[in-house]
Amino acid sequence: MYASSFLKNHVNQLRDFIFDLIFPIECLLCGKEGAWLCKRCFSKLKFKDQQYCLSCKKENKFGSFCLHCQPNYYLDGVWIAGDYDDKILAQLIKNFKYRFAQDIALILGNFLTIFLKNLLNQYRITGSNIRDGQMWRKFNNLAATPQIFFDFYKSIIIPVPLHKKRLRWRGFNQSQNLTQTIGQNFNLKINRNLIRIKHKKPQAKLGEYQRKHNVKDCFAWQAYPLNNQNIILIDDVTTTGSTLNECAKILKKNGAKEVWGLVVAKG
Repeated sequence: MYASSFLKNHVNQLRDFIFDLIFPIECLLCGKEGAWLCKRCFSKLKFKDQQYCLSCKKENKFGSFCLHCQPNYYLDGVWIAGDYDDKILAQLIKNFKYRFAQDIALILGNFLTIFLKNLLNQYRITGSNIRDGQMWRKFNNLAATPQIFFDFYKSIIIPVPLHKKRLRWRGFNQSQNLTQTIGQNFNLKINRNLIRIKHKKPQAKLGEYQRKHNVKDCFAWQAYPLNNQNIILIDDVTTTGSTLNECAKILKKNGAKEVWGLVVAKG
């Protein structure tokens, strides 16, 4: 067991060394050496202007599923930080996943952090709101605010798991790496007891109908009941939300209260 783990680590290190030689690390936007995205170019990344129901695309403030679509989902909603049409963001994700550039986890994790902080602060009540007559509008916003926001720092964050075969191939779980950055930045508890028990075709190669059936019964919970705790599922990209929703199904069957997805971009 130890020998196998030792060999795996050395193979991954050798692979990363070779990739660094062939593809030296430089800013994907300006070409400056030393980082996949320099600080100046990081500031040019665009956040998604509006959240919406992932199913029907109807816009709303918090990315929740609308009343019409919610009965078809275990998820309460999905927070989408950016757009895959952003060429720089798409390149970061592709390099992260397919060129095994684990350093990009910090860049994308910080991108998610800024997005989430903005979302949390967007409708905060302050003394100035009361003085300038905006209190009624603020109360209306509060009524529409997801319950998870009122108890946000007691939420548990969970990475969408990889099957062990794909984990061996890639050498790391990109969602777990993102979760570590989010956990550190918000001081949130990380839980890794959601596991993937079936190895299927990559979702990216499938159509919408196939995606839903491809992930069916692929996940399991291997720990204590969640006792009405709120959960944030972390992933890099979502398209139809099928994977996130299948994870949410398992979590809610094991006692979770609200389950929200947080992703870097929509594919």
